[in-house]
Amino acid sequence: MSDELLSVIDSFVAKAQKLGVDEVELYAHKQKQKTVNFEANNLKSAVSTTIEGVGIRVLKNKSLGFASVNTFSKKKIGEALKEAFSIAKVSPPEDNYFLPQKQPTQQVAKIFDEEISNVSMDDIVSNSNKLLKAALKIDSRISIDSGNFETTEDYYAIVNSNGINVSDRKSALSYGLFGMAIDGADIGSFDYEFDSVINIADVDLEKTATEFSQKVLQNLNAQKIDSFEGPAIFTPDAAQLIFGLIIDSAKATNIQSGSSYLQDKLGDKIAIDAVTLVDDGTIENSLGSRSFDREGVPHKKLNIVENGTFTGVFYDTFSANKENLKSTGHAGGGFRNIPNLSTTNLKITPGKKSIDDIIPEIKKGILIQRISTVPDPISGDYSGAVKGGRLIENGEITDTLKEITAVANVFTNLKSITHLSKELKPFRGTPSWYVPYVAIDNIKFVS
Repeated sequence: MSDELLSVIDSFVAKAQKLGVDEVELYAHKQKQKTVNFEANNLKSAVSTTIEGVGIRVLKNKSLGFASVNTFSKKKIGEALKEAFSIAKVSPPEDNYFLPQKQPTQQVAKIFDEEISNVSMDDIVSNSNKLLKAALKIDSRISIDSGNFETTEDYYAIVNSNGINVSDRKSALSYGLFGMAIDGADIGSFDYEFDSVINIADVDLEKTATEFSQKVLQNLNAQKIDSFEGPAIFTPDAAQLIFGLIIDSAKATNIQSGSSYLQDKLGDKIAIDAVTLVDDGTIENSLGSRSFDREGVPHKKLNIVENGTFTGVFYDTFSANKENLKSTGHAGGGFRNIPNLSTTNLKITPGKKSIDDIIPEIKKGILIQRISTVPDPISGDYSGAVKGGRLIENGEITDTLKEITAVANVFTNLKSITHLSKELKPFRGTPSWYVPYVAIDNIKFVS
């Protein structure tokens, strides 16, 4: 299938050159998906979809034109090519805009499972029922608001006028639950749990159902507490808030536009020594992996933070050209838009203590399950409602808490980390993240 996509777009490079373009790129993507959705404790719909299309970038006199089509019709692709060329001829020039050159590409292994192609809709319905029943049987107070179970096959191909001619494929089987627990008049906070795997053999519906059920049941009987300042343990779900801002700040586009805290901080200490963040799109059997990025540049390993020091910036070709550098292979996005910057498989290096050893060290603090906020991208300040927080007193988890507001600063947090757990929770998808529990001092909690 991926080679078929190459045959669809390959001839248009020569056609574009005959039109008079300086450079051209065609990105083709086909996605097959089978999905079962459920609501209110019951199956709701079963849908099979196929999405296909081509995105075309054209450069003329250093000006960019872009167009896309939702079809593999060669007639429509030809029309879109002419449209992109017309746009390029009237767009303002940008000296640093040129497409990547061909590079050796090595296929990443074990990112496609042939068996997923053979999963029937009946199989998906059956697994959806199993997931629902696995959660509901745990406790009668559990209520499933929504969820799904789906298989996905992705096929990609990229050609450009600089010799890039590559194709790849990925598969995924994803499932998740969203809901709450209800005990009479006591309605707990919403929560969710999901997973996504490449190989059918790795599906574990019971694990997902159990972890979801534990979350929502813990949210019952929430108590109010007074304001205080003290330590917090961010669960992996909540800790994505902290590390997510580092990632956004480390994207070259944000640094170059002056909208990043990390501008002019390459080589500076931004966190405690224990913090190391690595992104690697070449890992076998990982959903964030592909053999190349949205531009056909091979993925590679990038150390973003090493031992607390900011060491790596995410680049695509355009942002790298601005600094006379090379792309790090982190162009992301689909066929409907020009490339943007994205992670692949992001791993935060774990600590040495388990979460069960970290909690007993806290005299009074809060275990933050989720937090609803978006930090300021420049200052790092945030103020957000803690969802499903749990009080820690004298080294033990006691009460579940009603909503309380956490007020802090991400970049101050990074230097106030006391522990990273040795457990890493995988958030598998495109991209994938692997995140520990994070204990942080000096969080203000406002009731």
